[in-house]
Amino acid sequence: MMNYSVCIKFSDLTLKFKFPSKVNLPDFFSDLLCEDTDTPDAEYQIELLGSPLCPEGSAVLERKDFSVYRTKDGWLRVYTPLTAEDGCCVACLIRENGKHILYYPASMWEHYSSYFHCTHLMCGELMLLSKNALLLHSSVVMINNKTLLFCGASGAGKSTQADLWKQHRSAEILNGDRAVIMKKDSKFFAGGSVWCGTSGIHRAEQKEIAGIVILKKHSENIIRPLSSEAFPILFSHTTVNDWDKEFVDKICAIYTELLTFVPVYELSCRPDKEAVDLAYKIIFAKEDI
Repeated sequence: MMNYSVCIKFSDLTLKFKFPSKVNLPDFFSDLLCEDTDTPDAEYQIELLGSPLCPEGSAVLERKDFSVYRTKDGWLRVYTPLTAEDGCCVACLIRENGKHILYYPASMWEHYSSYFHCTHLMCGELMLLSKNALLLHSSVVMINNKTLLFCGASGAGKSTQADLWKQHRSAEILNGDRAVIMKKDSKFFAGGSVWCGTSGIHRAEQKEIAGIVILKKHSENIIRPLSSEAFPILFSHTTVNDWDKEFVDKICAIYTELLTFVPVYELSCRPDKEAVDLAYKIIFAKEDI
């Protein structure tokens, strides 16, 4: 019987976790905790396994760290490296009704409950898509009551740009690694998430997107608007379940609409104040600079 629950909120989403016993939460949860509710956007019930799961049929995908099954109850992801001696695996079942299940081997629960950190196990991108949201590999800052996202290849300077905007424009960093992008009516919003990588920055806020900046290292500071050519770049930095055609189609539809309403820029730049001032002047042209 579940007798301990916790709710967290970020990017206008409320998630509820229901535990079989009291757990020690990671530090960042304290920044996202909210009042318990019976109507969260998604619920994760933790169930302890005394015997291995036996998914129906064969896996639709088998990778080094996890396997994916399409079951009558929803998508089941089994994390094969996290297997107890009795054969029980850590797994996550995402169901259409929003009441998901995180499975843990009962024999390993004492280890997990001593420091419960589940964000890499909860199939977040699939949960987000059910809310017209997606997960973009980018840093996100809040400025002028809007958000600005920095995207690019590894080493392009996403975290550096976020820090520069904080230093020179007093922007607030919401997340240094993963931004939640959400469509509401015909507007697009971005905010922090529980997935922050090594940045350690978790902020709950969500604001309308002022722009998305694709970063490239360069000896000069040059900015230019992108149109349809931004699509494959953004898609390549999005967490996508490429084994699920419906998932891919919905991500494509979201980005097709996003590019109609949200300006995207390519910023080839040095990591300096001049790059910040140039981008600010273009993106916030109507603001005082």
